[in-house]
Amino acid sequence: MACSVCKEGLPKYKCPSCRSPYCSIPCWKTHKSDRCSKESTASVSIHTEDVNSNPKKATYLFPTADTVPPEKLQLLGDNEQLKNILSNPHVRTILTSLDNSSNPSKVLQEAMQEPIFVEFVDECMKTINPPTQEELDEALMLL
Repeated sequence: MACSVCKEGLPKYKCPSCRSPYCSIPCWKTHKSDRCSKESTASVSIHTEDVNSNPKKATYLFPTADTVPPEKLQLLGDNEQLKNILSNPHVRTILTSLDNSSNPSKVLQEAMQEPIFVEFVDECMKTINPPTQEELDEALMLL
């Protein structure tokens, strides 16, 4: 995979607007001024005035059965345990490599071997989909 702008460099970054890969700051500047469509091609794009001020106003352009509601995503941003985990440079390195990977499934599989990354994923899942009382009781019975 090559840079979407110069077609030569190894892409290390992705445009936050359209997710096009680029390799350097000059390529990013060229992309932003000439090529960026400003419309995300991701299937979970959010269309909103300001998700942070009112997450309930946010809507997805292409929702799926796995789409996480914006108000649940806001809970991730408010979770102090997640902030603490994300202060670990190793976790941030894993997330960056996952985001920049041409084979994210493989990178994710490798990342799930790292205890700190598993802790990060578990905390995300608990925040987005908290266990029911029945599941908590069942877990206590196993102890």
